Amino acid sequence: MAEVKRSTGREVAMKKLYDVLGVGIAAVDDLKYVSDYPPIDCKIPVHGSTRQGGGPACTAMAAAGSLGGHAAYVARFGDNELSRYMESVLKEHGVDISHIVDDATGGPYHSIIVVDAQGHRNVFYDPALYRVVTAEDMPETLIRSAKVLLLDHITEPSLLGVAEKAHRLGVPVLGDIEGQTESSMPLANLTDYLIVPKGFACWASNALDPRDACAFLAATRRIATVVTNGAEGCYFSTGSEVAVRHCPAFKIDVFDTNGCGDTFHGAFALAVARNLAVEDAIVFAAAAAALKAMAAGGERRGWDALPTMDAVLVFLRSRLTEPGRVALMDRIGALGILD
Repeated sequence: MAEVKRSTGREVAMKKLYDVLGVGIAAVDDLKYVSDYPPIDCKIPVHGSTRQGGGPACTAMAAAGSLGGHAAYVARFGDNELSRYMESVLKEHGVDISHIVDDATGGPYHSIIVVDAQGHRNVFYDPALYRVVTAEDMPETLIRSAKVLLLDHITEPSLLGVAEKAHRLGVPVLGDIEGQTESSMPLANLTDYLIVPKGFACWASNALDPRDACAFLAATRRIATVVTNGAEGCYFSTGSEVAVRHCPAFKIDVFDTNGCGDTFHGAFALAVARNLAVEDAIVFAAAAAALKAMAAGGERRGWDALPTMDAVLVFLRSRLTEPGRVALMDRIGALGILD
């Protein structure tokens, strides 16, 4: 593989059309809500159902759009029911879909998601319509139009070619990588911001502790490495300070964890695109993810539970009491994240 130039972030100082451009998996999620997750060979009543948008990169863009960011999404969609549904809900959440590639055979994943009363969920997905976006699908002008390019990875084929092209153009890449496949580490090594769940980090590092796994992944001197660990919060390291630090999660009443990690990615991408420091972007993203999990006390579901900027600010004001954290509110406003 040819050596690629790692972005420093200075290259994106010019005026950009988008805060964040997302490329990757979309999913039409049919969610089923149950009291308790069933054992095998039993019947259990469903006490609620809804259809929502989903998928890692796609949900991240919906989150960024809901927060008031300028977000766009790229996938390969055809003229089918699932594709049309995804396009409509993305537009509802303020996401630019004008760069979606016309592919008669393409479309989103279709997922059945079972959520229990504790907010835990299992996802059963059908990827039959998914067609990977290639570097040729991404014109240089489109990539350059974004402050941050967000890519996801669950299974092969990966978006490695798109990541390589972005680096050649000097556009920072945020990687949301879950798939434990052959191209996972090459893709991770091309990211400027790597945000991965504990499971992937421990697989990649052969470490049991997420702090140790974060330290291993941070050996590639990217701008930031973040390992998320659910209710325990996340571990992170930055290029300027390689020591691994811990950011605890907010204590909340959880209704639905589905899409919380993707919400974190979208909020973090928006924050760093608007020049918020990594440490502050993590707190901001954690607040957005917490609100998504709270789901307005169970009154909202799926993408309907994605928070607005005002909701995140109200939440942070109520939760951040120490002087250093109160100053975060001023930094969010001063850096123009409310534009």
